[in-house]
Amino acid sequence: MALLSQPAFGPKLSIGLILLGTLMDVWALVWRFTLGGDELTPMSRFFFTGILLTGVTLLLVGVFLGQIGRAARKAELPPADVTGAEVAINQTAAAHPPAVVSPAGTAARNVVGQNAVPVNSSPQQAVSSNRPIIVGS
Repeated sequence: MALLSQPAFGPKLSIGLILLGTLMDVWALVWRFTLGGDELTPMSRFFFTGILLTGVTLLLVGVFLGQIGRAARKAELPPADVTGAEVAINQTAAAHPPAVVSPAGTAARNVVGQNAVPVNSSPQQAVSSNRPIIVGS
C-alpha cells in the first residue's frame, strides 16, 4: 500500500520533543537546586520559570503528538474486509496477465536489426543490401 510505504515523521518528532522537554526540565531543576541559591533575583526566577514551563510544554506536546499520530495512522488504513478483497483482486490480476495482441500487418514480416525482411525472402538478401527493405508500407 502506498500509505505504508513512507514512514511517518510523527513518531520521530514526538520522541524528539519528549526528549528535549525532559532534558530542559532536568537541567533547569539542576541549576535551581545547585547553583540558583536560596533567593532568586526577579530575572533569574523569570528564566528558571520560563525554561521549566517550556520543557513541560514540549514534553506534553510530544506525548499528545504521539497519540494523535497513532490514531491518525489507524484512521488512514482501509477497513480489513476491503483490504482482503483488494489483495484477492491483485492476486487474480497477477495470475492472469492481459493478452498481448500484435498490431495488424506486422505478422507478415520478421525484423532483423534495422532491416525489415519479408517472410518469403532470404535474410541474406536483406543483409547484402545496405538499405532497409520494408514490406507492406
